Amino acid sequence: MGEQAVGLLRQLGYSNLLYYVGGMADWTENGGPVQPAVGATASVPTRSAAASIAPHRLSWLKTVAGFSLERLIAVWLGMIVIFGLLYWIAGVGMGMGLQAGGTVIKADAPGFVTAIYFSFVTALSIGYGDVVPLGWFRLVAVVEGAFGLLIFGCVISKLVSRRQEDLTEEIHRTTFEDRLDRVRTNLHLVFSDLGSVQQLQVEQGVLPELVLRRLESTVRVFRGELQAVHDLLYKSRVIPDEESMASLLANLIICLQGLADIGGSLPSRSANLTAGFKSIANLANEICGECVPRTYAPELKETMDQIQELARRIG
Repeated sequence: MGEQAVGLLRQLGYSNLLYYVGGMADWTENGGPVQPAVGATASVPTRSAAASIAPHRLSWLKTVAGFSLERLIAVWLGMIVIFGLLYWIAGVGMGMGLQAGGTVIKADAPGFVTAIYFSFVTALSIGYGDVVPLGWFRLVAVVEGAFGLLIFGCVISKLVSRRQEDLTEEIHRTTFEDRLDRVRTNLHLVFSDLGSVQQLQVEQGVLPELVLRRLESTVRVFRGELQAVHDLLYKSRVIPDEESMASLLANLIICLQGLADIGGSLPSRSANLTAGFKSIANLANEICGECVPRTYAPELKETMDQIQELARRIG
């Protein structure tokens, strides 16, 4: 059945379905059995038969293209050796495999080397002309050349793809390091601002409106960097090493400690400060030694648990 029909039937609750590319006519021409639909005269392919016929519709070229680079090179070299043996054996048994310098190659070591050499030249489509196939082995050489070009093209594609992956990985690594540096710098600024606010709080007791607005801005910045650390622990493709993570968590603890001290001594909080404190508490509460997917050293687990305890104080 068609792809749209399959999608519609699946929406209606049917699950035992299979999309066949060739359509009903092609199915029956290939000998696929059908069974009558319930309450109708139409026929549909059986799923068991679809499982046996559909794989033959797959492209062998897609299968080869899915091989790894090492496997592709092995297949290419193996093809060259097999065709070389075929040329050499044909020269031995039929006397019409390959001809070099006007003479059919012999069943000896030099003849075998010549056959392998010709197979390499043919697979690479170089065609020097010093060795030529005889009889219907000209068609065999054409087939080898076609297969050699296809497989070698896949090899080149894999090499280019691997290079692109290396460049992409380098870009991700550079971006990741820049991100870590930005988080460290911003956390240091947050710590400095919180320290200034604490000092004013000790000196004046009640914080002026301008300082409270500055505190709101600092809380927003801290919330963003805490979210960045949270993403590094849970969502990042590149995970920082334990030394870098220890540095980030230590900065987090200092900032959380300062925020908890300030929050505990504030007589009241504005709506923005309340929302910022709550958001920070929720994010920090998710950082614990047993919650983070990656397993870190016991010291870092204890640090994460300490962050969770500070989150309860802030919340």
